[in-house]
Amino acid sequence: MRTDSPAAPPAGPGPADGRVQRGRERRRLLLAATVRVVGRGGVAAVTHRAVAAEAGVPKSVATYHFPAVADLLAAALDDSVDAYAAALARALPESYDTAELSRQLAAYLDEHGARCAAEFDLYLYAARRPELRPVLARWHALLAEIAGRFTADPVAVAAFCAALDGLMLQAVLRAEPLTAAEIQRVVDHVLHRR
Repeated sequence: MRTDSPAAPPAGPGPADGRVQRGRERRRLLLAATVRVVGRGGVAAVTHRAVAAEAGVPKSVATYHFPAVADLLAAALDDSVDAYAAALARALPESYDTAELSRQLAAYLDEHGARCAAEFDLYLYAARRPELRPVLARWHALLAEIAGRFTADPVAVAAFCAALDGLMLQAVLRAEPLTAAEIQRVVDHVLHRR
């Protein structure tokens, strides 16, 4: 009887690399499709079938990567927080003021209004699920980090986080886009920079 285990596959490029990459790409497609489905019909519209159709893949691909609809929704929220953080990191220079921050926020909200509406639905979905609270905490940590560049006052940081949540909701609800000037007035006020 043989007791040693077979050798591990060699490291480096091989057939598994293509499968892993395809898996990541399909997962990315499914998450983007989930956000679009939520944007059109809310969280209740998310099914494996609806997301797969939106992504242009068989339903089995959606169920393979995300066995439950709750898994799709949680991953979409997590991905949205990461995407927003990455977008801000790309857009903002290393050193910025509240005017530049407000310009970037206004541009993001204007360009991604439908996505922001979907993210609010996901945000509210997560608020009712304790297991998703760490994702919401990451979102607020991102906002607190931004505020922390301008103030060490914990009350001002909390006000900034609440104000940005409110501004983002207003951007979704209003017919006309929020302007950078409107955003800056609120940001400067809560950060005591007027």
